[in-house]
Amino acid sequence: MSHPRIAVIIPCISPNLPAPVLAAVKCQTRHADEVIVVHGISPNGLARNQGVAQSTAEWLLFVDDDAVLGHPELIERLFIAAQQPDVIIVGSARILPVDASLFQHAVANQVARIVHPIVARNTVTNPDPPSFYCDIKTTCCLMSRTWFDVVGGFDAQLHRGVDSEFFVRARRTPHQNGAGNIMLVADTWVYHPAPATIGALWRKHIAYGIGHAQEVRRDPTRARGGNYFYTPIHALFWIIFRTIIVPIHTIIPYSYGAPQWRIGWYPLKALASFASAIGYVIGWYQS
Repeated sequence: MSHPRIAVIIPCISPNLPAPVLAAVKCQTRHADEVIVVHGISPNGLARNQGVAQSTAEWLLFVDDDAVLGHPELIERLFIAAQQPDVIIVGSARILPVDASLFQHAVANQVARIVHPIVARNTVTNPDPPSFYCDIKTTCCLMSRTWFDVVGGFDAQLHRGVDSEFFVRARRTPHQNGAGNIMLVADTWVYHPAPATIGALWRKHIAYGIGHAQEVRRDPTRARGGNYFYTPIHALFWIIFRTIIVPIHTIIPYSYGAPQWRIGWYPLKALASFASAIGYVIGWYQS
């Protein structure tokens, strides 16, 4: 008896895929019927779309090129969870590799969405207003090809924020059982590194800010805290304001992506937030 076929799609900007990523895919109890590595294509939304175009499988598992599947039953567990009639996308938790540095642990402890702990039960995590926050990312997520086509694939123009834009659009797309749910699946995880240096953290969040500005240009409802950049003078005042409050954010950080107030010592979080703000202004005028 034939079974639904699953394709693992991995966008890889470099010529060679890290061996541990592929080895973990091949060690799964539920074997992938296709493993498609898309080399050298940017942005990653375009790369993923091209990977889907090369596939004939009914199910699509998207994995980042630096994400190592953390359990041999991961694909099987994701696939079982995805069979629920009200579920449209499932994904895994993200934890640091065992050899992560002290700096990477500090980043993960301070900056939202770098990691997400493993959960003991399936958890719905819909990116709805006002924060549009979702616990899963395209670092590792599974969906049917049918649903991927209905939503319209990934935005091939976004520099960053491809996963959040797709998940919001998927959530808004009419489903046979109402609004379909996005789910973080219990006891599934990938090992995914945090930025290893301050420079890498800075560049990553500059890019996130640029990508989010692109998202807001396309969909103004995604703006967090309003839009202030109608003229360059507004942007200048915004950057001055964000520079002034960096010391405050070091002690009392706030994240629109994962809304919470936490008093403590968070210099890396403050740096990442400031970088995102600068990236947002850059992206606003590039869009």
